[in-house]
Amino acid sequence: MKTCAAWCVVATFVVASLADVPSDWAARVEAGNMLAATALPSDSAYMATVGNGYLATFVNSDTMYVAGVYNGEATTGPSHRARVPSTVAIAVTNLGSVEAYALDLERAVFYQRSSLQGASIEQRWYAHRSMPAIIVHEIEVTTNSTVTLKLKLNSGSASKDIKFQAVADPPAGTTFVQGSTITPETSTSNTTQVAVLSTSVPATVTVSAFTCTTFQFITAVRTSLDSDSAQLLNATVAAYQQAVSSQMDLLDTHIAAWRDVWQSGMEVEGDLELAQAINSSLYYILSSVRADWPYSLSPGSLSSNGYNGHVFWDCETWMFPTLALFYPSLAQSVLQYRMDRMGGAEAKAQSYNKGYSGTMYPWESAFTGEETCPTWAGTGQREQHISGDVSFAAQEYWYLTHDEVWLKSAWPMIEGIADFWVSRVEDSGNGTLAISDVIPPDEYADHVVNSVYTNYVARLSLEFADYCARLLGLRPDPLFLQIAAALVLPFDDAAQRHPEYDGYAGQTIKQADVVLLGYPLMMMMPSSVRYNDLVYYSARTDPNGPAMTYGMHAVAWLELGMPDNARAPFAQSYANVQPPFGVWSETPSGGTSNFITGAGGFLQGVWAGYGGLRISALRGDGTEGIALDPVLPPDVHTVTYRGMSLLGNVFDISFNKDYLYVTLKSATEEAEVLYVGDTMLTTESPQFKGPCVTTSIHP
Repeated sequence: MKTCAAWCVVATFVVASLADVPSDWAARVEAGNMLAATALPSDSAYMATVGNGYLATFVNSDTMYVAGVYNGEATTGPSHRARVPSTVAIAVTNLGSVEAYALDLERAVFYQRSSLQGASIEQRWYAHRSMPAIIVHEIEVTTNSTVTLKLKLNSGSASKDIKFQAVADPPAGTTFVQGSTITPETSTSNTTQVAVLSTSVPATVTVSAFTCTTFQFITAVRTSLDSDSAQLLNATVAAYQQAVSSQMDLLDTHIAAWRDVWQSGMEVEGDLELAQAINSSLYYILSSVRADWPYSLSPGSLSSNGYNGHVFWDCETWMFPTLALFYPSLAQSVLQYRMDRMGGAEAKAQSYNKGYSGTMYPWESAFTGEETCPTWAGTGQREQHISGDVSFAAQEYWYLTHDEVWLKSAWPMIEGIADFWVSRVEDSGNGTLAISDVIPPDEYADHVVNSVYTNYVARLSLEFADYCARLLGLRPDPLFLQIAAALVLPFDDAAQRHPEYDGYAGQTIKQADVVLLGYPLMMMMPSSVRYNDLVYYSARTDPNGPAMTYGMHAVAWLELGMPDNARAPFAQSYANVQPPFGVWSETPSGGTSNFITGAGGFLQGVWAGYGGLRISALRGDGTEGIALDPVLPPDVHTVTYRGMSLLGNVFDISFNKDYLYVTLKSATEEAEVLYVGDTMLTTESPQFKGPCVTTSIHP
């Protein structure tokens, strides 16, 4: 079996042999940079996607989506991603045969190779990474004889979300439309204006003999979210003209921008299917988020309207931790989304008319930050742990960066979440405090009292607010620590495990809940209790539940020092990666695609499970930095984590069965000096080599 180098994406279940791949693709497929196939998936839900965090689409779909553009009333519509008819789903209708398809994860380009009357045709789709308003479809024709291609644009039906109208006097050779979303999210919010300028698609194009000709179909999309309404059309034209003026280098600059993104990532050598799942999972998350466009992440990625494109706890709990460790600018963007929507969270707290105050984040959030969960779903009213999840993400970011400028700006959010929990708790009458009538992460349960997960993440929110206040030289509310200490955390002394909530009697659970106490929340507990929780709830988890649970089971077994027990749940944690292009399904039988929540849970299994990586300060024992307890996954002989970030430093971690390597790549002027154990890392002496054993990277 071939081992993999820097990319580790090998289409082992897609292409029978390299003989099935165009010869100039073979090296990329063999090196692991490309997912190739000779046929498209039978279910279009598993078609590859291209995106840049602002704009995304499933290849060949009649729909595009723009991050932040929603239509519909918040909860009764409900608010959902506004459909933009595609301008890049262009088919050559008179093709002779299709030779192969490929998703190049390194370059973020989808390819189709075909032929017509002896001519070779390559089609390419990409959403430009450094020009976020631009999405491109290219058709390159190489021929020794004159050939005519018949083209058809699949834009589908008119959008029901945006009332588009043609713009008068568009630039020559283009189609130009503008419109506004139809229904604002709330009575006090605005609709969003959208403008789309694209290269017109002719019915036919003819290519002369003995030439190589590339037809570029460029689309620019701008909205009133990123451009002044009065200048929206001019901004759209400017974006389009910038792309046209750079058309000779357009693909190259896109590839170069993704090369920068991929300075961080994960590699495994020895298990190619695992390597493929890692990189496709990273690709689909990274193509849905931007540092300069803080509209967060949705379970179904930017390319779909899955879960209406809303933001849930999925982002902070399942996807955020990988971003925080490997892509801190993207993690900050995700937190900025929440900080920008404190007003909606404050309105939600007040809407209960129960004296709640502070910042109570909605279970589902879209444009305004007000609750957008459909009215028929109880989660919108009662799944309240999300406020604690947001605070916990802020903790992770702070302990990894020590960014005091950011902390000052985030303080109102951190304090507001703590204020909400102060107003939310109830006196149990016995000197303890309770939180009642909630839905825990196990959404099969409802109207429960003292969800152990909810209460513990609330406690962490309160303790973090007290810590931050003191750090910033402020006087913390004394109630923060008093309430944190008095909150009930259900525990069965006889069984030595945590009941999921008061009165829990062993019912089937939907997904990971109590097991999340040990990781990611890092509750201190004896290993025997961690073991009891894991065994008890693993046996009661619905096997048809969402994918991310199994990654947490694997993490727990590895934490307990039982890697053989981790093997099966870890394999199950990426079983929902669907061929041929690595698109995630939500459950084994289907559900939402592309389900990047599952991708996030799986990736945590790779680094928190087999790397044993933990943010030390979250343990509450006064330590700082990152703890490591590395173990090789089955059939893997080397693991590398590229471009990890800690306290202004960027470094690589690599380990095999014998040795652990840590290599400092760069450090800012303000970076704190790091040690691996007792060994200092410096620019003059940037590498540590030692036995592959438990250690830490710390200031």
